[in-house]
Amino acid sequence: MSKLPFDQFLVQALKRNKVKQAHPDVLARGIEMVRRCYDEGIYILFTDGLRTDIDQAKLFGQNRNNYWYKSVNYSAPNKPWATNAEPGTSFHNFGLALDFVLTDGTAKPVFWTRNKQWERAAAIAKELGFDWGGDWPAKIRDNPHIEYKGSLTIQQVRAGRFPTFKPYKKTEGGLTMDQYNELKKLIEAQAKTINIQAEAIQELTAFKKGYLEEREPSKTHADAWGWAQKEGLVDGKNPQRPLTREQFATIEHRKACK
Repeated sequence: MSKLPFDQFLVQALKRNKVKQAHPDVLARGIEMVRRCYDEGIYILFTDGLRTDIDQAKLFGQNRNNYWYKSVNYSAPNKPWATNAEPGTSFHNFGLALDFVLTDGTAKPVFWTRNKQWERAAAIAKELGFDWGGDWPAKIRDNPHIEYKGSLTIQQVRAGRFPTFKPYKKTEGGLTMDQYNELKKLIEAQAKTINIQAEAIQELTAFKKGYLEEREPSKTHADAWGWAQKEGLVDGKNPQRPLTREQFATIEHRKACK
């Protein structure tokens, strides 16, 4: 299946686990991240956005025994580890974090392996003001995780403070990288055609100039051309160039004046 157009791709990138319920400024930056990645041929989708405390408890209980939250046992020792953050201690709980993974242009498969494309996507996220969990120490490293906290700690956010969202340059209505490459190819092809045409015209002009202006009169007309030159009817140049009406008039006028 071919790559989805960006608008359709974006729908797929945002459809999971309360991604669209993240803080509006975080969501806007997430969309810009998807756009910039898409333009570079890197395809990402978000797997997590806003998490309630219950959502967080379920994730924290994975790969743990005897974990209780608000009198409910959320232990899931047979599930893979998901997070070190208990309810209320993750920026996800305040709509300030997103988790992303790689996919392809169809937005269907999910690739969890960190590679150069993943790291480039993370670099784009950091350009937009996010902190990346892939930069954390190995023990708590979280490659899918990005969060927008400014200079605030989770304790400050829990106390009611929110980060200041700095402006960023939004890619809107511009060319995608694929569109740019298509346009570049078209321009280069047209330029090549124009250059070929220009070269052909130059060659033809040079040929015509050499053919018409530098050639001697043909044997059939050599005597007549020599006579006309002696009589002053022609200047002796360009014997094979076409004769214009004004040139013909000049020749007849010279004859009449002899």
